[in-house]
This record gives sequence, C-alpha cells and structure tokens, in this order.
Amino acid sequence: MDTSIHRFFILFLIVVGVLAVFTILVRNYDYYALPDEERPYHERYDQVKPSGVESHGYGIIGTAMITIGVITYSTRKRVKAFGQIGKIRYFLEFHIFLCLLGPLLVLYHTTFKFGGIVAVSFWSMAAVASSGIVGRYLYVQIPKGIQGDELDIRELEEHNRILKETLSHQFGLDDIDLKKIDSLAVPRKGTASLFTLLLFFIIGDLTMRSRLRRIITHLHARSVDAAIARNVVRIAAERIRLTRRIQFLEQLKGYFHYWHVIHLPFTFIMFIILAVHIAVAVLFGYTWIF
Repeated sequence: MDTSIHRFFILFLIVVGVLAVFTILVRNYDYYALPDEERPYHERYDQVKPSGVESHGYGIIGTAMITIGVITYSTRKRVKAFGQIGKIRYFLEFHIFLCLLGPLLVLYHTTFKFGGIVAVSFWSMAAVASSGIVGRYLYVQIPKGIQGDELDIRELEEHNRILKETLSHQFGLDDIDLKKIDSLAVPRKGTASLFTLLLFFIIGDLTMRSRLRRIITHLHARSVDAAIARNVVRIAAERIRLTRRIQFLEQLKGYFHYWHVIHLPFTFIMFIILAVHIAVAVLFGYTWIF
C-alpha cells in the first residue's frame, strides 16, 4: 500500500471512529445523564434502553467489530497459510480500530449502567482495550521487516551500519558529525522497568524534533546545502530511533511477551462471559430486529 494511501486510510478510520462516538453521545446524552429512576419516563426510553432497538444494535455491532478484529488479526498472525496476505501492521491497525470502537459501542449498549457478571465482561473488555494501547506502543518499538516480521539484533546492527555509511560516504559527514548524531540517541546503561522504558521512549519521541533541530543548526553552521541537510536529518532520525531500539531490544521483546500474559486471558474471559450474556438474552427473548 502506498504511503499516502495508507495515511489516508488511517485518517479515514480515525474520522469514522470519532464521528460515530460523538454522534451517538450527542444524540442520546440527555438520556445517559438521567438517574435510573427517571429513565423510563424519557421519550426515547424504548429505543435507547439496553434492550431497545437502538442500544441493542450498538451492542451487536460493537460485539461483531471486536470479534472480527480479533479473528482477522489472530488468523493473519498465527496461520502460516495467510502469512503473505498483506503486511501484518495493516491487520494490526484494523484490529486496533475495531477493538477500540467496538467496546465504545458496547458501552453505549449498556447505557453506562452495568452490574453482575456482565460487569466482569465489561471490565475485562476495558482491560483488553487499554492494555492493547500499551501493547501497540511496545510493538511499534520492536523493529520489523517488510512483511512485519521481527528483526534480530544482527539485522538491526547491519542496517544501522548501512545508515552510518550513508551519512559518511554519501553526505560527507565526518566522525565528529556522526558522534554528535549518535549522542542524540540518549544511550542508557543497564535494564529498566516497564514504566521507565515506556517513559524513556515516549520522552524520546516527544523531544525528537528538538534534537533534530540541533542537527540542522549544526549543518547550517557548516553551510551544508538545504536539500542535503533534509536527507541527513531524515536518515539521522532513523539512526537515532534504531540505536535506542537495538539497546533495549531484548527488554522490549521480554515485556511484550509478558504483556500477552495480561492481554490474552482478559480476552478469553471477555468472550466467555459475552457468550453467556448473549445466550441468556436470546433464551429470554431479547432478540434484535430479526
């Protein structure tokens, strides 16, 4: 997929998700804001109550989105026969979209009122969604190949060496320039807790632009052509990110493994209780429009 098309696709998903969430909220806010004892007297109570045609629809659509998101991504990731069907990052992005918007629709289905065993399913869903955001950030920090497969340390170091040679031979940077770029990777020693590691990468991402400005200032002081300077900054940014990822690669993979310990069990709990909830609802006659 072309980069511009991919960006448009991501923007489209974000716009669709935000519009859906805010449209429903604005449409039904006056009902959601009412205390329990006053809700039956609302003019749209029969449509917006959890078993009403509108809110029931949110629950069904949200559940379908979560199920599709989990099945498509898990199948692409684990079944070798589907290994060449698109990049895994695209499946992950679609998985994230469905599994963030889906729970919000389910929340609207509950009309922000839930208890009993269904509450366990809801909070499991919330834990899965929130941990998924953390998992996504960790996943991004682990360098991937073209098809989305994880690269080992030798491949990363070789790629980093090529970047260094490009800066040196193609753009004429000397050892002082290269050391200045490498110093901006903010190297750290030893191991770090998950919180510290996340904080380190987040701060690194937030301060990347200011650090790159230092490189631009340095290049301008040397009267380097603007077009060349832009290419140098682009490659330098890639080298900075790669350097810090190499440094924490094993820790990142380790934490990502432990993240699955949290994410997967909550997913199973959510689906088991969800299946029970649906079965009970159908048995008691709470079907939708069919």
